[in-house]
Amino acid sequence: TQVSELRKAAWSPDQFMEQQQQLLLAASHTNINHRRQHSSAMSPESAEKLRRSTQAMHANTRSLRQVVVREFAGMTGLIQKAAIHLHTIQQRVVNFDAELDGMRTLYMREFLHRKQLFNQIQEMRGNIRVFCRCRHDDRGSNAVTFLGDGELQVTTAQGHVKTFEFEKVFQPNSQQAEVFEDTLPIITSCVDGYNVCLMAYGQTGAGKTYTMMGKDSDPGINIRALSQLIQICRDRAQVDYTLKVSMLEVYNERLIDLLCDTSDSVQPSKLVIQKKGKGICVPGLTEVKVTTVADVVELMEIGGQHRTVAMTAMNTSSSRSHLMLKLLVHGVDRVSKASTHGSLMLLDLAGSERISRSEATGKRLVEAAAINKSLSALGQVFNALRTSSLHVPYRNSKLTHLLLPALGGDAKACMFVNISPLGSNMAETLSTLQFGAAARQVALGEAKQNVS
Repeated sequence: TQVSELRKAAWSPDQFMEQQQQLLLAASHTNINHRRQHSSAMSPESAEKLRRSTQAMHANTRSLRQVVVREFAGMTGLIQKAAIHLHTIQQRVVNFDAELDGMRTLYMREFLHRKQLFNQIQEMRGNIRVFCRCRHDDRGSNAVTFLGDGELQVTTAQGHVKTFEFEKVFQPNSQQAEVFEDTLPIITSCVDGYNVCLMAYGQTGAGKTYTMMGKDSDPGINIRALSQLIQICRDRAQVDYTLKVSMLEVYNERLIDLLCDTSDSVQPSKLVIQKKGKGICVPGLTEVKVTTVADVVELMEIGGQHRTVAMTAMNTSSSRSHLMLKLLVHGVDRVSKASTHGSLMLLDLAGSERISRSEATGKRLVEAAAINKSLSALGQVFNALRTSSLHVPYRNSKLTHLLLPALGGDAKACMFVNISPLGSNMAETLSTLQFGAAARQVALGEAKQNVS
């Protein structure tokens, strides 16, 4: 019992024995005082009995000391073994964390390698690269679940869960720079003589114009792309580049030059599409040479001011036309005299909309009908390309006719499908995702470099 109490008190043997000695000393003083008080009355037998009791107590104390020392020695050994095992466990945990980090690194390396190989295969096949971007909207419940970098799920009104996969899925908190970074390799290939097309598709109010145009403090893909291309051309000192920019909109099946001076005798509405070799051209379309980022910003501001926008029930600033920004890049190598011709076509498509939700009437209704018709024509072109149809109906709308050089087999094409996370927009979101999934299956063939 004393040993158990000793363990609980966590005393050392010396501390315990010191306490016992103090108790014995106190007991001795008590006996001496008692004996002094009653010395005259104590008999020899009582004194002998007291002596024997004291000797027995000393003997018990020595035995107890031996037991305490022995038990403490055992406890010390157990504590030392426990400390060794604890250190071993800690070391194993550290090693396990290091192995786990190594496995994560290997997994990411393998994942990126597989993605790179997949992208190369897709590029060789000429597949349209499709990215998905979800806008931030906290006005209602979220019906979109993000599974990873390239997957998302949506829950329909009937409770069905559908999964979609794209090259990259940008969540609502994604930044403009992050979005541009993933499309940069495709965009910059136009400097090497490739024709490149990038378009944004989705319902009205889903963030297409923000993705493509952005705002002054946080520009979108258009300005970032042109600025980056200007810098690349500057860095290649052995090649002389000429860059020209044009902007037009397709409004109610009419081509309107957004960079044309309104006082010019040639009105934008008279622009027509003409065949030129294997491609097309738009005679009379204003083309402005750019050399600096400031030139690009100025042109974007002019074009943005001339674009047709209006308010609907779904969007206070709804684009009522398809905007096409085109950059022509002509380079001549000073040493080899080789000449390259590339182009970058950036399209901000007008948003698809249901009349019952947009509440469009009068002029807005005519615009909505033209928008939906041209987007349907684009879907028909994608379907014909996906099924390798002998006839591709490019001429069904002005929009698809303009896209002939981009979708005709010699270019690299990329698409953003912009969606809303709100459950109230699930029908439009599902339609947009299905459109993007179908476009992702279109193989245009390997892009050709325009070098002479």
